[in-house]
Amino acid sequence: MQILARLAIQKRWYVIAGWIIFIVGAQLIAGAAGGAAYKDVFTLPHTETQKVLDLLRANGQTGQTGQVGAVAVHAKSGTLDAKQAPAGLAPALEKLCNGGFHVATITSPWQSIDCAKPTAQQAGTSTLLSKDGTVGIVNIAWEGNQNDVKNFTGVHDALQNLPTTDTQYEYTGGAFANLAAQQKGIPPEVLGFIAALIILGLVFRTFGAAVTPLISAAAALGSGLALISLLSHTMNVATFATQLAQLMVIGVGVDYALFIVTRHRRNLLRGMPVAESIALSINTSGRAVLFAGATVCVAMLGLCALGVSFLYGVAVGTAIAVALTMIASLTLLPAVLSLLGYRVLPRKTRKAIKAGTYSYDEHKTRWASWSEFVSANKLVLGTIAAGIIVVLAIPFFSMRLGHADESTDPAGSTTRKGYDLISQAFGQGYNSTLELVVNGPTATDPSYLASVAARLKAVSGVDPSSVHSTPIAKNLTFVEFKTTTSPQDPKTTALVKTLRRDLTPELERTSPNQAYVFGQTAVFVDFSKVLSAKMPLFFIAIIGLSFLLLMLAFRSLLIPATAAVMNLFAAGASFGIVVAIFQWGWGSQALGIGTGGPIDAFLPVLFFAILFGLSMDYQVFLVSRMHEEWVHTGDNGRAIRVGQAETGGIITAAAFIMIAVFGGFILGDARAIKLIGIGLGGAIFLDAFILRTVLVPSLMHVFGKANWYFPKWLDRITPQVSVEPADDGQPRPEPDKELAPV
Repeated sequence: MQILARLAIQKRWYVIAGWIIFIVGAQLIAGAAGGAAYKDVFTLPHTETQKVLDLLRANGQTGQTGQVGAVAVHAKSGTLDAKQAPAGLAPALEKLCNGGFHVATITSPWQSIDCAKPTAQQAGTSTLLSKDGTVGIVNIAWEGNQNDVKNFTGVHDALQNLPTTDTQYEYTGGAFANLAAQQKGIPPEVLGFIAALIILGLVFRTFGAAVTPLISAAAALGSGLALISLLSHTMNVATFATQLAQLMVIGVGVDYALFIVTRHRRNLLRGMPVAESIALSINTSGRAVLFAGATVCVAMLGLCALGVSFLYGVAVGTAIAVALTMIASLTLLPAVLSLLGYRVLPRKTRKAIKAGTYSYDEHKTRWASWSEFVSANKLVLGTIAAGIIVVLAIPFFSMRLGHADESTDPAGSTTRKGYDLISQAFGQGYNSTLELVVNGPTATDPSYLASVAARLKAVSGVDPSSVHSTPIAKNLTFVEFKTTTSPQDPKTTALVKTLRRDLTPELERTSPNQAYVFGQTAVFVDFSKVLSAKMPLFFIAIIGLSFLLLMLAFRSLLIPATAAVMNLFAAGASFGIVVAIFQWGWGSQALGIGTGGPIDAFLPVLFFAILFGLSMDYQVFLVSRMHEEWVHTGDNGRAIRVGQAETGGIITAAAFIMIAVFGGFILGDARAIKLIGIGLGGAIFLDAFILRTVLVPSLMHVFGKANWYFPKWLDRITPQVSVEPADDGQPRPEPDKELAPV
C-alpha cells in the first residue's frame, strides 16, 4: 500500500490527469452508446407468473405481458357521454400508438385500439363506464419487452394537454406509479454533497480538508454512472440503480476519505513530513478502507444469490461504483493531499507546525471521556443499548411482504386521486387486476368457459358481476375478474392462494387444460415467495463472506461474530421502525404516505444489503484502530478506549452525512423512496450512536482478551492479511496524552 501511495504522490499530476481522462472518456463512450437503457424487468423462475409470461410470449401476446396503467376520466359536473369521448380524448389516444411509447393496446368505454392494427378500431367496453356515468376508465397496456419509465411518463405527458374545463384526468396503476417516483425539488444526492461539505467543514475547520473527500467521491460518481449506463446495454438495470449508486458513492466515498484524511492530519500533528504522512495513512487507514469497501461490494453482490434478475443490474452497478470509490480513495486522494500539503490543517495549526511546535493536549477529548465512561459502566450501558434495539425490533416480527397499492400514495398525487376515483365509482376491488389464464385444447370452448366462470363466481372474495372471458389465442383464454377487497388487502393475497390451492387443480383434473392465476397481486405473491425462499441463502452468503474477511483482517473469531450479530440487530431495529410507520401506519399520514400497507418484497433484501455494507464500514473503522493499539500494547482495555476515542468523531460525522443523504428521500413522493430514506436514516443513526459507540465497546470490554483469540491451527492455514499495522518506528503519544481534536 505504501508503494501505491508513494507512486500516487510522485506522479500526482499524471494520476489527476488520468482520472480526468477516465471520467471524460467514460462519459463520452456512454453518450455514444445512446445513453442509459434502464429497464425494470424481472423473471420469476419456477412460478405460475413465469409460466404465464412464457405462455403469452409464445402466443405473440406481448401486450398482455407488459406494464399496464389506467387513466381515470371524471366528469366535473353531470355525466360522461356513453357514446362519445370527452373533447380531444379520442384523437389523443390514437396518437399514442405512433408516439414511440411502445403502447400495445388501449381500451376505454368509447373505443378499443390494438396498436399493431391501429386502423381496425373496435367499439368501446361499456363496463369501463361507472353505473352513475361520472367516471370512465382508459386502460393502457405496453409491450412486454418495454419497461422503460420514459414510455410511461411519455404517455402521461402526451395526455396532459387535454381540455380539463369539464373533465378531470388522473393517472394510476402500476405503470403510472413511476410518476410518483420522480424526485421533486433538490435531489437527495445534492443535499448529500451540501450536508457533507458543511459537516466536513465543522470537523476539519479548513476548506482544503473539507473539500478533499468530496473530490474523490465526485470522481467515483462521474466515472461510475457512465459505467452503469454502459452496463445497462449488456444486462437489465433497474431505473433506480443510478440513484442508489449515487447515494452509496457519496456515503462511502466521504467515509473512506474522511478516515484517511483524519489519519493524515494526525500524522502531521505528530511532526511527520507530508509525503511520509500520506504514505503511512494509506498503509494504515487505506487498508481499512480496502477491507470496508470489499465488504460493501460483497453485500451488494450478495443480491445476486436471490435469483431475481430484477436486482442483478442494481447489485453489479452499485458494486462497480463502490469499487471505483475505493480506487479513488487510494490513488486520487493521496495525489490531491500531496498538492495541498499542510493546507489540510487550520491556519493557526500550520503556523505552529512551521515554528516546530506540535500539538499534543494533556486534556482529554470528549470522545476519550466517553470511551472511559463506557469502560467504567459497560454492563449498565450495554444493557440499556441492547434493550433499545430489542424494543425497536419488535414490529419486525409482524412484517408482511407484498405490494402496496396506490391508496398509500400521497393524497394530492395523481396516482392516489385516480385510485380513489375508481374505488368510489366501481368499488374498492376494481383496482385489483386478476385473471385465470386457461390454456389447452378446449380453452376457448364457450360451454367450458361458462362452467369455469360459474365455479369462479362461487369463490368467496370474487365479485361475481365482474367475471368475463376473453379468448386471446387459439388455445388461450383470459377469465378476468375483480375482487371484493383492495389489491393490498391480506384477503386478496389469501384469495390468490386459495384459487391456486383449490380451484385451478380442480379445473385441471376435470379437463385437458391447464389453469393459472395471474395479475398484479398474483405476481407479487410469487415475487415474495421467491425472495422468501432465497433469503436464508442471501443472509448466509453476505454474513459468511463478511465474517471471513473480518476474521482474516483482525485474526479473531469473536470480533467478526460480534460484528455480524450487531448488524443483524441494526437491521432488526430499523425494520421495526419501517413496519411501524409503513405497515401499521403510525405517523404515516403526516409523512404523506396514506394508510399503512405491506412492505414491497424487494425492499427488505435491498435494504439489508445496503445497511450491512455501511455497518461493516463503521465496524472496520472502529475495530481497525483498536486492533492497531492491541498489536502495539497488548492491553485490551486501552485498545478499546483509544480506538473509540480516535474513531468516534469520524464515525458520527460520517453518520450525520449519511443521515442527511437518506433524509433527502423523505421529500420524495414515492412510498418506496420514503421507506428507504426513513429506514436507512434511522438504521445509520442507531448503528453509529447506539451500536458502535455504546453496545460494541461495552461487549468488547466484557469479553476482554477473548476478543483477540485466534486458534494457532487456524492462524497457520489462513493467509496473513493486516489492516492498520502499527506505526512502527513512529512517535506515539503517551497513554494519558491523547491528541487534541482537529
